[in-house]
Amino acid sequence: MLRELLAWWIRQLADLVPEHWRQVGSVSDAVLIAPRGPTTATNEVTVDLRRQGRETPLGIFELRAGQVLELPPACTRLPSIIRLAHVNVLSKTLRLPLAADRQLDQVLTFEMDRETPFGADDVYWSCRILKRDRERKQLLVRLVLMPRAGLTHLLNHLAAAGIVPQRAEIADGPDAGCFLPLAATGAQHRTASYVWLRWQAAALCGGLAVAAAALPFVQQSAALGAVDREIAAGRATAVEAEELRQEISRLSDTVDLVESERDKAGHPLAVLATLTRLIPDDTYLTELQQQLHKITLSGRSTAAARLLAALAASDQVQNPAFTAPVTRLEATQSEIFTIALEVGL
Repeated sequence: MLRELLAWWIRQLADLVPEHWRQVGSVSDAVLIAPRGPTTATNEVTVDLRRQGRETPLGIFELRAGQVLELPPACTRLPSIIRLAHVNVLSKTLRLPLAADRQLDQVLTFEMDRETPFGADDVYWSCRILKRDRERKQLLVRLVLMPRAGLTHLLNHLAAAGIVPQRAEIADGPDAGCFLPLAATGAQHRTASYVWLRWQAAALCGGLAVAAAALPFVQQSAALGAVDREIAAGRATAVEAEELRQEISRLSDTVDLVESERDKAGHPLAVLATLTRLIPDDTYLTELQQQLHKITLSGRSTAAARLLAALAASDQVQNPAFTAPVTRLEATQSEIFTIALEVGL
C-alpha cells in the first residue's frame, strides 16, 4: 500500500515537470538503429551515433553479424535504441476514470485487448497522461504501441550480432520522442516507469529548492513591479483626464462659437414666430428673405399701410419701410407690397 501511494505521488510530481524536461532522456548517448523498409522484413538498417545531443551518421549496414560487428568499438559500449517512424506504430487516445491514475499501467494491461486488437503480451507499449479532467472525473491518456511480431525479425538479427536494444524511440509524428520499452513487461514495465518518474521527481525537488531560495527575491520583485504598474496606471489615468479636460474645453469653445455665429446670423424660427404674431389675418406673404438681421417681405394685404404701422409698433422690429411702390389689385381688393425691416432676434 505504501509503495502504491509513493508511486502515485511521484506521478503527480512528474506531471508538474515541463514537457521539454521530460524529453531529456531522448538526447542521452546511444547508438540509433533505424530499419530501412518494413520492420517485419527489413534487411538493412541505418546506424547513427548520438553523443551529447548531436547525431553522427555511421552508414547503412546489412543485417548480418559480420557487417554489424564492424561498428566502431565505442558503439559497443553505448546502449542501443531502435528508431521507428510514426507509420510503424499505433496510437490511441483513451478516456479512463480518474481513479485509474493510481494503477494506470495495470488498468491498461487489463484493458489492452478491449481497446486494441492485441493483448498486453503481444505488444510493446507505453503511455502518457495528456490531461486530468477533475470536473468530469476523467483521465485523458495517450497509448502508443507496436506489435511484437513487427520487431521480431529485426531483434533476432541484432541479437545474433550481440546487440540487445532496451527500447524503441519514435522519431517523428505526434508521438515523437516517446519510447517503447522492449525488455520490460508487466511489473517490470511499471518498475522502469517508476524509475524514470523518480528521476523526474528528483529533478523537480531540486527545482523546488532553487525556487524556495529565490522566492523572497521574486516576491520583492513582484511587489516592486506591482507598485510600478500602479504608478503607470495612475499616470495613464492622469494623462487621460487631462486629454478629456482639453477635449471638453475645445468643445465648449466650439459651442460658444456656434452660438456667437448664430446670434450674428439671427434666429429664423424666432423671426417667423414674431412676424406671424405681428402680421394681420388679412395679410399673407409670398416671399421672405433673411440676410443676417435684415428681412425682406413680399405679399398681399387689404391695407399695406396698416401692416407697416403694425410692424413699426413692435420693439423687436426696426426701420420697417416699403422698398417698392404698393400696387393695388381691384379684382381682389388687395395691395401688393414689398417691405424691408431689421429684427433684433
